[in-house]
Amino acid sequence: MKPRSYLQLVLALSLLLLARHSVSAQTGETYAIKGGTIVTVTGAIIPNGVVVIRNGLIAAVGADVAVPADARVIEAAGMMVYPGLIDAYSNYGLRPAEQPQGGLGGRGGGAPANQQAAILAALSAPPSNVGLLPETTVADQLQIAAETFDAQRSAGITAALTAPRDGIFRGQSAFINLGNEASEKLLLKAPHSLSIGFSRGGGFGGGYPNSGMGVFAFLRQAFMDAQHYRDEWNWYSKAPRGKNRPAHNKSSEALIPVVNGRMPVILNVTSERDIRRAVGLAEEFKLKYLLAGATQSYLVADYLKQKDATVLLSLSFPQKPANVEDPESESLSTLRNRAEAPKAAAALHKAGVKFAFTSGTLTRPADFVANAARAIEAGLPKDEALKAMTIYPAQIFGLAEQLGSIEKGKIANLIVTSGDLFNRDTKVKFTFVDGKQYVIKEAPAPPRGMGGPPAGGRPGGRPSSGPAAPTEAPTSATSRPAPAAINAAGTWTLTVNPPGGGPVTRTLTLKQDGNKITGEISSSSGPVPIGDGKLNGNELTFIYVLRYNDNELVIAARAKIEGNSMTGMMETNSTSYDFSGTRKP
Repeated sequence: MKPRSYLQLVLALSLLLLARHSVSAQTGETYAIKGGTIVTVTGAIIPNGVVVIRNGLIAAVGADVAVPADARVIEAAGMMVYPGLIDAYSNYGLRPAEQPQGGLGGRGGGAPANQQAAILAALSAPPSNVGLLPETTVADQLQIAAETFDAQRSAGITAALTAPRDGIFRGQSAFINLGNEASEKLLLKAPHSLSIGFSRGGGFGGGYPNSGMGVFAFLRQAFMDAQHYRDEWNWYSKAPRGKNRPAHNKSSEALIPVVNGRMPVILNVTSERDIRRAVGLAEEFKLKYLLAGATQSYLVADYLKQKDATVLLSLSFPQKPANVEDPESESLSTLRNRAEAPKAAAALHKAGVKFAFTSGTLTRPADFVANAARAIEAGLPKDEALKAMTIYPAQIFGLAEQLGSIEKGKIANLIVTSGDLFNRDTKVKFTFVDGKQYVIKEAPAPPRGMGGPPAGGRPGGRPSSGPAAPTEAPTSATSRPAPAAINAAGTWTLTVNPPGGGPVTRTLTLKQDGNKITGEISSSSGPVPIGDGKLNGNELTFIYVLRYNDNELVIAARAKIEGNSMTGMMETNSTSYDFSGTRKP
């Protein structure tokens, strides 16, 4: 061989080896999960099976699969292997939307010191378009750091549809894997659908639309405008010569795929009335639609089957308000909704309605599985509950060839648990997203109740999951709150330091029963009961809700108590600020 030819051959081989090394570095390690009971979801359960993960995909699964020589082996004897869970509707990974200046609930960036001042500021502020723009793209709002999805992964959730919770046109949703890569690497489908809410718009204190009927009128007009806009441009584009071109409108442009039936809409509803009205609106404009939330769907299961509707059913069940001393003060409809909501999944299944589970307004990802277990206790078959958080959402979102079951060639989103997924003592031991293994992290005790009502897990069930989640093998002692070491009861005078204003004095009255804390906090509109109060060692956490008309501001507080003093932080969905307090003698 000539020297030049030899050098060319060596160079070519070197480049080939470098390329192979580069591909290997990009696609990650090879794993073999060995000896566990594999719940494939779409096929037979495989005892003592093997799942091989290579290049981010499931390379093989079965009872007689050979373990590759280069694989990292995870011994799973005595454990269960499931597909990663899918949350069919969430707001995971979204940075807070930028708000105009002015006040609460969509009108300003911070919580004002005085609620009455906030109301006046909101009433006098200019109208806001936040939550009214269908062109908003959720994929552009993703803000993902290494720890963003720790709590979800530790609860077994590995993928989700995500969209904001507030507003009318809430944005074009995105379906994402819950890894820690750059957001563009986590997107599986974007945009998937347009999320629509039926709550009042225009901010905390008013603005159009400011009633339920106004919201439906606004949506109806927006869809009619989009149809007219589409027809105008079609007319112009066919023969533009001699015609004045129509003006561009970003909102109407964004709605054309919706009114043409190419992009689904997700209609966020709760009550029976709103379910029927939302279906009527969708049928009027021939929209392809999904119903999200729908906690009263048990009342209309046969109707939904007749309409061939698909439901993204919330597992955020109604909760009993804190400090209700007289049970008879609650209406019969309230009591019925609380009792019947866990039965909605069984009612939909019995009627033959397609559905998948969502976290709704749950604030602790661990309650996603715990409340699914409550649905099982209320009559839903266990295999249907598992499908409602794996293969069913994958089918609904057109991703069944990639997710939702343990099959060769699918994305390696997997979880390994210590036992049956729905047993209250079961722990998630290993989590894989896109074939990458993630560590199960220990959770600090977080404030509960942010973004919605207190979570509804079963008593004695799964531990809380906040910014991070339980360790791989927590003991029973670490999965329960520590015994109360101090007495928090009494009347406390608080000095609260909200941003943009001077200190505000509040009176906090607490009662204690073991680790449970109840009581009330003063506000400009009178005493407000606190909820979800807990004392873990010397750390106090609770929430309270300020209400004005149909608007709510949820505030979570966390403080450390030392003797007759406390210091801590209060948080809303948009800001946080410190406070301190002293106990009256």
